[in-house]
Amino acid sequence: MSLVPWRQRHEGRSAGPLNSITRFRDEMDDIFSRFFEPHDLGRSLTSGFAFGPRMDVTESDKTITMTVELPGVSPEDIELNVTGNMLSIKGEKKSCHEEKEGESQYAERQFGCFQRCVQLSPSVDADSVEANFKNGILTVTLAKKPDAVAKRISVKAG
Repeated sequence: MSLVPWRQRHEGRSAGPLNSITRFRDEMDDIFSRFFEPHDLGRSLTSGFAFGPRMDVTESDKTITMTVELPGVSPEDIELNVTGNMLSIKGEKKSCHEEKEGESQYAERQFGCFQRCVQLSPSVDADSVEANFKNGILTVTLAKKPDAVAKRISVKAG
């Protein structure tokens, strides 16, 4: 079963060659709009893969923490690399395809490879990276270099 979005087209058109051309143009417009529309799992990211994970980044005095949503991904399918000043998160969300005889199915979930690259600040110590994965959330903690930690300087009056 295939579901097609319904949109009201130019109702009340007259029959004829102009109608056929208009219908063809409308169908081509549909094809291109569906091809370029963004998808829920970050498909519009520049990675070019099936989907890209969403990420939050927070910073404290001593660390930078990245929290990445990876629902349905196993920890063993995640690859984390630091190369120079780039952190790359690669992986694969594997399909768990079920076929049931005689039943129609509808699928919106996406499966496949993903990649997300983040440029790191020069203040990050690339040798002090920790990664934890729990309940579909990858937490990457990057320690800042000791000389990059802000030092508070008191201002004296007078």
